[in-house]
Amino acid sequence: MRTGCLRARAGLLRRHWNRWPDWAPALAAWTLLLPAAGGLHALAVDYLSHEEIEKVRDAQRPHQRMSVLNDIFKRRMEGAMASWEDSEAGDGSPRAQSRRQGKEAGKPGRSLSFRGWMKEVAMCLEDIETNLEGYPLDGPLSVWDLETGRPLRMNTKKFRKALKKLRKSLTEFDGWLSPRLDRVAGAESRLAEEVADILSDLDEALEETIELAGGVINEEGPAKRRARP
Repeated sequence: MRTGCLRARAGLLRRHWNRWPDWAPALAAWTLLLPAAGGLHALAVDYLSHEEIEKVRDAQRPHQRMSVLNDIFKRRMEGAMASWEDSEAGDGSPRAQSRRQGKEAGKPGRSLSFRGWMKEVAMCLEDIETNLEGYPLDGPLSVWDLETGRPLRMNTKKFRKALKKLRKSLTEFDGWLSPRLDRVAGAESRLAEEVADILSDLDEALEETIELAGGVINEEGPAKRRARP
């Protein structure tokens, strides 16, 4: 496995090389959520709420940070799914209104288009990738407790459990997104394909990390789905 910094840089530069201009802020976003003491870069407010920023800052231990990022991802995932379904049903229909009310508690408190939600999904996935690469299993963590100043230790069992939950979320979204890729049109099509690629790459990295942490992968995820002929 390559070192976290090198792999994170290589993956993000590869994906952003030919990306559209309005995506430029995310090119620098790979540094936003690095798991070092000091927490978040100011640009994190591009898509995180104040409450989410505070939760990420407080989650200094690797398993806690990945759990918080999983929750943030699931809110964007649910927002994207609901937005797509609303557009299918028609924004003013009773069905769409009922769905919006039912999912309101799970949304970050904003109303975005499908494209808007998917942009935030992509940024969140890349932040997860950056954090994952910053937590090596074969070396010391560059993470310190903000209150005591002491270095934090990796709890491999809890970290593995958090990664499995995260992988379950990625698999759920990939299962929803994959059959809709052919139905996404225009500029949204490229974005949807980009998210699908990131899901696959991140799933592969999660599988590798879980196995290195002593876990076993039994469920098929996005990486294996896309590798099938």
